[in-house]
Amino acid sequence: MQKINIKGQNYQLPIYLPDATLGVARNLDSLDLLRVGLEGVMVNTYHLIQKPGEEILKKVGGIKKLMNWSGFVSSDSGGFQLFSLIQKNPELGKITDEGIVLYNGPKKQKKTLFTPEDSIRMQFTLGSDVMICLDDFSPPAANEKRIQESVERTIAWAGRAKIEFERQLKKHGFTAENRPLLLAPIQGHNHPKWREFCSQELQKIGFDIYGLGGWPLDENGKFDYSFCHKNAELTPKDSLRFALGVGTPENIVRLFFMGYQFFDCVLPTRDARHQRLYVFNSNPLELDREKLKLLTTENKLDEIFAHLYIGKGQFATDTQAVSEFCDCPLCQKKLGQPQVSRAYLHHLFKIGDGSAFRLASLHNLRTYTLLIEALRRA
Repeated sequence: MQKINIKGQNYQLPIYLPDATLGVARNLDSLDLLRVGLEGVMVNTYHLIQKPGEEILKKVGGIKKLMNWSGFVSSDSGGFQLFSLIQKNPELGKITDEGIVLYNGPKKQKKTLFTPEDSIRMQFTLGSDVMICLDDFSPPAANEKRIQESVERTIAWAGRAKIEFERQLKKHGFTAENRPLLLAPIQGHNHPKWREFCSQELQKIGFDIYGLGGWPLDENGKFDYSFCHKNAELTPKDSLRFALGVGTPENIVRLFFMGYQFFDCVLPTRDARHQRLYVFNSNPLELDREKLKLLTTENKLDEIFAHLYIGKGQFATDTQAVSEFCDCPLCQKKLGQPQVSRAYLHHLFKIGDGSAFRLASLHNLRTYTLLIEALRRA
């Protein structure tokens, strides 16, 4: 069983982190997250700079204190969100070798600069356990010139981030045994030469974790497993790898067997808000790593994963639990009946009650942690 020490605390791998961009997994509190077996969350550095702001975070003692969260925190650098913002509206900013320039409006009278060093300093203010270097994300339709620019900038920024990271470790008095971990995303789009070059140069700098940077989708919008496998092979076998933004239950299983140990994704909570609930077709407690590996090899993972749309009329009178193989607060039985039946959850969504989002999110997240527990079982 593989374990990792993060700030003096041991965690089993693999591990899944739900999206908690602004310090909250939507509709849920920290006790909810612990209740379904989650051990960490992914927050967003840039968004937390905006709200609640660096000054407030310093005064309260960081994001964990603000959330009352006892697990670990991984913090996205904010680079992808800024990239998306500028891609949608170039008048809002630009990406330069110095950092990301942001304008306060179309007249560009006032600008702010967000640098790799700023991102790292802010992540120390957050008190993050896993910090991510600011990187330059290649646009999906990038030509080779833009890919090369993205890779060279990502490497340069990673070097600057590492220097600032080590400076902050000394400033805050961290030791080798209790320090946070630093992750560098590997960029290069789907171009083998540039992705390999990026990986090699990042390894020369040296990082604790290497991330799957870029879009894991092919030109037809399908998940590109070959791309992910090649990316995993670019780092040594004993490297820690983070599949950033991945994914569905099947994505997680397949990438785990490629060598990825960390996963974060918005899908469980986003799909829950859209009434899409994940279910197992068989008891996940009877699954282990070897069974999942066999199913992966035989391309039979679809036999164990399924989903249902609770908003469909067929569930209006269905008094069953959402899943017979789930022990989440929604599916747990009391006096032989589920705490919340399919019919009642259907009703809660129909009337727009906020409890529907909470219960559906808890169920989907528990489905993910049951899967992670199965992958940990030898």
